[in-house]
Amino acid sequence: MKLIACLIVLSLVFAFWSSGFTSSTMSGAPGDQVVLEQLRSDQPPAPAWWTWDIWAEWLCPPRRKPRRWRRLIILLYKLKRWYRQRVRRRRFLQREWQELMAGTSQAKQLSKDAPSATPLSAASPTIAPQPISSKEPTSVTAAQEVAQEPIRPTRRGPGRPRTIPTAHRCCPNEKCSAYGRLGDDPLHDIVGCGTYTTVHGEVRQMYLCKVCKKLFSETAGTPFFNLKTPTKTICIALQELAEGLGIRAVARIHGVEPDTVLEWLKRAGQHCEMLSQYMMQELNVTQVQLDELWTFVRKKERMLKEWEKLHSEWGDTWVWVAFDPVHKLVIAVLVGERTEEDAIRFLDRLRSRLAEACRPLLTSDSLPHYIKAILQVFGVWIRPRRKGNRGRFPKPRRAPSEALKYATVHKKRKKGRVVSVTTRIVYGRKEEILALLESVGQKINTSFVERINLTLRHLISRLHRKTLCFSKKREYLVHHLHLALTYYHFTRYHASLRVKLPEPIPTRGNGSPKKWQQRTPAMAAGLTDHRWSLRELLMCPVPAMPG
Repeated sequence: MKLIACLIVLSLVFAFWSSGFTSSTMSGAPGDQVVLEQLRSDQPPAPAWWTWDIWAEWLCPPRRKPRRWRRLIILLYKLKRWYRQRVRRRRFLQREWQELMAGTSQAKQLSKDAPSATPLSAASPTIAPQPISSKEPTSVTAAQEVAQEPIRPTRRGPGRPRTIPTAHRCCPNEKCSAYGRLGDDPLHDIVGCGTYTTVHGEVRQMYLCKVCKKLFSETAGTPFFNLKTPTKTICIALQELAEGLGIRAVARIHGVEPDTVLEWLKRAGQHCEMLSQYMMQELNVTQVQLDELWTFVRKKERMLKEWEKLHSEWGDTWVWVAFDPVHKLVIAVLVGERTEEDAIRFLDRLRSRLAEACRPLLTSDSLPHYIKAILQVFGVWIRPRRKGNRGRFPKPRRAPSEALKYATVHKKRKKGRVVSVTTRIVYGRKEEILALLESVGQKINTSFVERINLTLRHLISRLHRKTLCFSKKREYLVHHLHLALTYYHFTRYHASLRVKLPEPIPTRGNGSPKKWQQRTPAMAAGLTDHRWSLRELLMCPVPAMPG
């Protein structure tokens, strides 16, 4: 308001000054200069932007006339469309009622009694051909005269059948009652609603949730949402990160800033963590090997100063890993300290992904934190018997159940080398544990989980030894770890998981026939039936978790 008032005052001053200046000049001039001043006064006394009407039009622009008939035309169009829908709906219901009243048998009889009717072709897409019985006439004309019931495509209401598959899509609106519901859920009602083209020429599908009436793109709920970089470039960059390349190396390859690559890594890591949590549920495994992987954040523990030790994230960091040696599946992972509290958190995460009645054989090294943590998580509450007839009852305490099996591996080192290995059974019966391991040709060991530790050091640049790619923040170490593990589970084939085909499949050209079927750890565990590409992995929306 102050600015507008100042502009009005300035316009008035300029208008008054320009008119006053010209009048005073004309009145005070000598007689021989009157003609010259009069000639000058014929010209505009001031520039065009000094005049009052220009300032008034700029301050208060004239209001455009509204389109009076536009709303009426739109209303008539909506009424016309509503009327056509009602007529179409009425015809559909009338046809359904006539078919219901006439009956299927009567319709077939009428078609047989009418020889002049047009014969139905068996190749019609709406007709299901039936096998011809030996008692019926075998001629083509007689077979064509038998009326068939058309196969109607499933639909939720009137209109043409849906052609765009939407069973794998879920509504991303958290306020919608159908939020996170997939195709099998009765609340799921999503249809395709056109496409759009990005700046880079990518054609993307739009969807409409008929419950909340909101449009959303196919990238909603994925790491690609609201990103300007092409999807192919982001997938290649994330695959390079999952194959052992560093952040700055990926940034130099694709010509972007390192902060941009970190943003892609953060989005992909969060998405992969939720996807793994959703896919790995109610697992039934026979044995799980536990181990810890050492790394550091910012600095090693011995290089920290006194004020830097107060920072909880800096220094030595441990990655807790739970590995299934049969399916080569990393069931649970946790980044934290090497304490008993973190051991309990880690085993709680492992327990939440197993089936309720699943009690696998647990094997670990000689870390003492596991004994109390396993008893805390997998044990059962019991009340010991009271000694005598007087006094209080003993308090309930945790005890190992009959199905709990846990063994440890003790390695004795001399000058940094392992000289002897001994095993110990902590919980469970020795006969059951040995019988379980003999069925798969193994002994009590932790060699498989130690091998996956080596794989993680190759896949994640932050875990490399003697390199500049160490983690500066624990948050991005967690994101990178989940991205690499999901890529390892769903995208990479594992050589030891391949199965021999019953019959070799011939290949193109003069190549040898295909004898083996490659499988990923997720395929071996029954989580999926095919190998996922990284784009398919990141474009998969994660539905809402039950409960």
